[in-house]
Amino acid sequence: MESTLSSSTVVYLVFLVLIVVALKLAIQIVPQSENWIVERLGRYNRKLDAGLHIIIPFFEKIQHKVPILETQLPPDPIKAITHDNVEIYVHLAILYRIVDASKTKYRIEDLALGIKTVINGTVRSVIGKTELDGVQSNRRHIAEEIESELQNVADEWGIKLTRVEVTEIDVDDTTREAMQIQLNAERRRRGTVTQAEGEKQAAQLQAEARLYAAQKDAEAKKISADAEAYAVSTVAKAITEGGGSAVEFEIKKIQASAIQELSKGSNSKIVLVPSDVLSSLSGTIGKIASKI
Repeated sequence: MESTLSSSTVVYLVFLVLIVVALKLAIQIVPQSENWIVERLGRYNRKLDAGLHIIIPFFEKIQHKVPILETQLPPDPIKAITHDNVEIYVHLAILYRIVDASKTKYRIEDLALGIKTVINGTVRSVIGKTELDGVQSNRRHIAEEIESELQNVADEWGIKLTRVEVTEIDVDDTTREAMQIQLNAERRRRGTVTQAEGEKQAAQLQAEARLYAAQKDAEAKKISADAEAYAVSTVAKAITEGGGSAVEFEIKKIQASAIQELSKGSNSKIVLVPSDVLSSLSGTIGKIASKI
């Protein structure tokens, strides 16, 4: 009886252990940063995203745990030759993330090596169609072409390129010295052109200033002439309308003032007075005496 009970106990214990193991194998919790690949009897079955999942124990197995965080390839320089036969080394920043873990694991063995191989061929093809000056000035355009070429194979491998950037372009010492000479010459040329443009603009501004001053001087003269003409016409009109005596009086005042100024001079010994002025003065004095 004791032997029977002990055998039953062993069976129960074994059964209990199997249940615990089965539950442990069946219940799977996938972290946020990973995708898990499930195989059933050695064949791909499905992909598990983040969260709680249940699989069939002993028939299904978690074969791969694939990280889906954004990854950067090592920035190894890529040797290429430009369209004008200049040897350069291109440094790229390639960032990608896995969007389909099943393609990544079942279509390519070494993902990083495959991407690097495709990048090398694409970069050499794109750089080979571009001259050195174009490579230096059109980095964004070159990066876009490389990204477009890489995206075709990226879809097959279940990845997405998040950023492709040309970070640096190196050349040999001889080419670097030639580029520096060319750059210095270009700077001197730009300086000369800038100075010439400044002198040209200064000359134009001076000419415009002289023209403006001449125009304003002509306008002032015209206004003065118009004023004098108006004054003359007004005086003529007054004379015509019988204002001759008033005009004669003003003329005599001017003559008397001129004689007074001449007499004030220290070197003036003799003052010559016009006869008409004397006659006018004498007539005026006689009129005053008669009234007295």
